[in-house]
Amino acid sequence: MQDDVERWNRKYRAGNPNPDFAPDPLLSSHAHLLEGKGAALDLACGVGHNAIFLARRGYDVMAIDGSETGLNYCRAAIRNTSLRIRLVAADLERIALPLDYFDVVLVVRYLYRPLVAQIKSTLKPGGIVIYKTFNTNHLRERPDFRREYLLEHGEMRGWFSDYDVMATNDSPQLDDVLTWLIARKPSASV
Repeated sequence: MQDDVERWNRKYRAGNPNPDFAPDPLLSSHAHLLEGKGAALDLACGVGHNAIFLARRGYDVMAIDGSETGLNYCRAAIRNTSLRIRLVAADLERIALPLDYFDVVLVVRYLYRPLVAQIKSTLKPGGIVIYKTFNTNHLRERPDFRREYLLEHGEMRGWFSDYDVMATNDSPQLDDVLTWLIARKPSASV
């Protein structure tokens, strides 16, 4: 993990890759699903552009990333605002997330399979998970990319098979290099 963090720190020291803090298009196109109530978690948040989007929608956001350099861009962007974003530098391979705490969990372009169980358990019943990351089609463009960081087709849908899938592109015929899924955790039984 330390090698990955240093690689990201070097990348971010070269400049903010998203100086306008534009949210991921998946969030923008599905903003109607985000009520803006409660707590949101942005895992592997990078420079915090999606965390800012969620906070502007009304969420209290916890944004976690391994790169302090990336988080500093977000710190500067929100310094003189009233946005509620708690920035946390942490090793995502060793993090412990609270149970049934977040109303929204967002992960964009990050994959560490052992974290999936925690993502599911930290989401409140009725909460929404939004997950988007690279799949094995990415090897066509980047044959040197580490396969363990790539999803197999159908894998993400399998992780959340017990959730109400609201929208996804995860299918065996997927031609895109990014797989995404938006799903609601079942509400607690009454």
